[in-house]
Amino acid sequence: MQLIKRNIPNFFTALNFLCGCFAVYLAYKNLFEAAFLMVFLGAFFDLFDGFFARLLRVESQFGLQFDSMADLITSGLAPGMVMYKLFLEIGIRELDLSFILLRNEFTFSFAPFALFGFLISLGAAIRLAKFNIDSEQQYDFKGLPAPANALFIVALPLLLEHPMFLNVKPFLATFPALMVICVLSAILMNIRLPLFSFKIKSSSIRENGYQLALLAICFPAFYFFQWVAVPLLIVVYLILNIIRNSFS
Repeated sequence: MQLIKRNIPNFFTALNFLCGCFAVYLAYKNLFEAAFLMVFLGAFFDLFDGFFARLLRVESQFGLQFDSMADLITSGLAPGMVMYKLFLEIGIRELDLSFILLRNEFTFSFAPFALFGFLISLGAAIRLAKFNIDSEQQYDFKGLPAPANALFIVALPLLLEHPMFLNVKPFLATFPALMVICVLSAILMNIRLPLFSFKIKSSSIRENGYQLALLAICFPAFYFFQWVAVPLLIVVYLILNIIRNSFS
C-alpha cells in the first residue's frame, strides 16, 4: 500500500512525459492542434503530480528530478519542435547534407535558420535546472513557468489560423517576428521577475486578487476564442504581474 501511495505522483509525471513524447511526434507531422492538446494534457498532469506529492506527503528528490525530465520534453522539446516547424511553414528552406563516414553515406535535411526555434528548448532546460535548486519559488515564480511558455508557443499555429486573428498573421508569420518570440521566450523563462502562482497561502481575497482576476477573464476568453484563448491569457498573466510588481 505504501508503495502505491508513494508512486501516485510519479504516475502523473509519467503521463506528462508521455504526452510530451506524443506532442513532439505530432508537431513533427505538422498536426499542430493535436500537439497542442498533448502539451495541454501534459501541463494538466504536471499540476497533479506536485499536488498529490504534497497531499500524500510523499515528496522526494526522485519525484523532483523525474518531474523536471518530463517537463523538459513537454515544455521544452515540444514547443521547440513546434517553432522549428513554424519556421518551415513561413518558407525557411531546408538544406540537404550528405557525408561519408566509415564507407557509409549519411544523408539528411535540415533548416539551419529554423534551428533558432530550439532556443525555447534551451531556455526551458535552464529554467527547469534553476527551479530545482531555487528555494524562493514556493508560492511565487521567478520568471515565466516553462509549461505556461510551452502552451503559448504550441498555441501559436492555432492563433495564426483563427478567423479573428487573420489580420495579425502577416506580421507574426515572418522570420523576424518568430525570432523575437524565440528570444523573448527564453528570456522571460529565466528573468528574475516575480510572477504569482496559484498556490494559495491564505484565504484573503485581497492577497489573491490577481489570481481571481485572471480566473474571471478565463471564462469569457474561452467562450469567445476557444483554445486560442490560451496564448492571450498568458499575455494577460504577464500584464497582471507587471501591474502587481509596479504596485509592490
